[in-house]
Amino acid sequence: MLRAATAAQHRALEARLPLTHPDLDRATYTKIIEAYYGFHAPLQRKIEQFLGPRSTAPERRKVAALIKDLRALGLNDPQIGTLPLCMTLPTLETQAQLLGIMYVMEGATLGGQVLRRIIADRLGIHADSGGEFLDVYGRDTGRLWKAFLKQLADFDHPEHNNQVVDAACATFACFESWLDRAGVLS
Repeated sequence: MLRAATAAQHRALEARLPLTHPDLDRATYTKIIEAYYGFHAPLQRKIEQFLGPRSTAPERRKVAALIKDLRALGLNDPQIGTLPLCMTLPTLETQAQLLGIMYVMEGATLGGQVLRRIIADRLGIHADSGGEFLDVYGRDTGRLWKAFLKQLADFDHPEHNNQVVDAACATFACFESWLDRAGVLS
């Protein structure tokens, strides 16, 4: 149900994001990573605030990889500190909404496995030269995706499913809107 409900948004965003376009260059890639940072940094903070002492599992945090990539791509810490941050994030007040948000973000991480190979082939960018975010979980990607799907399945209940779907759709919409405002979508 969740995959079907978000399929059109996923395809639309994927089609507009130039990571797979043949004319992708290093400058455009850098701009995309800057925009990803601008979305992930405030969203990660929001998730950590929601979870409180339970906090996000350390292996699911992605902002450090984005910062490492930005440094490798030529930005210094003061420049990173001035990057614009997204202020229009999906609502996060319930566990169902958290799972909807995570569905989009974890799914994107899974998709990064394909993108990292494309970026390496086209731009020569690897984990140590600006592409760590695309392989942030490394060999654990499949295991963490399956663990997330189990968490989602364990939560499956008609009383909550619409909230999960709505949050996933809202996350796609917020992310696409942010990337559009950042000027990285075609």
